[in-house]
Amino acid sequence: MKRKNVGIIVCSVLLVTAIGVYIALGSLETTPFNEGGSVSTAGVETDSTQNISMDENPFNEKVKTPLREKVIQQYIHAMSHQKVKAEEKWSFYEITDERIEFLLSELKVNNYKYEPTYEKILTRWKNGDFSEAVSDHNAIWRIQDGNVGIATDLLSSKEEKTYMESRKKESR
Repeated sequence: MKRKNVGIIVCSVLLVTAIGVYIALGSLETTPFNEGGSVSTAGVETDSTQNISMDENPFNEKVKTPLREKVIQQYIHAMSHQKVKAEEKWSFYEITDERIEFLLSELKVNNYKYEPTYEKILTRWKNGDFSEAVSDHNAIWRIQDGNVGIATDLLSSKEEKTYMESRKKESR
């Protein structure tokens, strides 16, 4: 009887430990920010990563490159908010040529599941074509399993200017 109880206790401890490790490792992969507001680089699976300083990253974040796919999605999604009407907009980055070029260059050094989608969007934007920004936003929003904030229309020039002036801080 004692042996059976000891066995149950040992198995329980091992199970709880395994679950704890699984949860801890899972949270490292999916948490892009730490408490200090800087970007977590956990989960980057490449030996050729390098730290990019804020001076080199046009989004003014210190991250490792090549960027994780989730970060690429967040940057494109946040930039698209400049051009679209949506019920909710939780992130924002101004669209700049430098940022578009940075993301396009990241696509060349790594393989991403939705790379053709990112490349199509960024190339169109690079050429100054934002006519499909609603579908661009919603494509990324769906990839991210969005449930609030689907884009419904393009902002007019006046609405875009008002939106840009209302944004005090850029974030993804």
